[in-house]
Amino acid sequence: MGTFSRLRYVVAANINALIEKAEDPEKLLRALIREMEDASEEARIASAELLAEQQRLERLEAQLSEEAAQWQRRAENAVTQNRDDLARAALQARAELSDRHVLVVDEQKRVAERVSQMEQDMLTLKSKLAEAKTKLKGMMAGKPAHQVNAEAAERTTPGERKVRRAMERFDRLQAQVDNLEARVRSYEVGGPSTSVWIETAETRDPAIEEELDRMKQRLAEKSRDTEEIEA
Repeated sequence: MGTFSRLRYVVAANINALIEKAEDPEKLLRALIREMEDASEEARIASAELLAEQQRLERLEAQLSEEAAQWQRRAENAVTQNRDDLARAALQARAELSDRHVLVVDEQKRVAERVSQMEQDMLTLKSKLAEAKTKLKGMMAGKPAHQVNAEAAERTTPGERKVRRAMERFDRLQAQVDNLEARVRSYEVGGPSTSVWIETAETRDPAIEEELDRMKQRLAEKSRDTEEIEA
């Protein structure tokens, strides 16, 4: 069960209803507490990863915006030099960056939603864990000290549980790291592909041609306005 699924499962559990139906309420309550503690620890790790992903996406979004602006300026400079071929290439590069920008913004929204849901679930889990521990403490109140000590000795120690959880998480975390690295590579921004700089009349993008025409018109109007002011 994944971290998010496990967390939602534990959060949705009705502790009182489960205890009422259990043959051994104390044993079930201990199992629920262990499950909630495990889910809480995994949720903290997942939250840290999500926050790191948020920061990475913010940096990437800013990078894409800046590089798109750079290609826009290059396109305008090419137009002023009557280099339509370079202007088309620059506009194509900017369009590709803009498409990536849209994908990154969408991913930012999805990650933000997951962070918000995670925070809400962790608050609910914290409350339920406190409630379960209070119930267990009440159950233990009427037991002799020697019985309580014997039961405590039989239970797995927190240190042993931590080691077990760490071993179980290793493969899952490795898979997550591999997935994040793959996504980083998919978002990496390099120079324009070689094909961008190869243009023929047949391969020209109509949208790029329209943008180029609008840019020429806009720059021409700007030039005329400047000349009139100077005159």
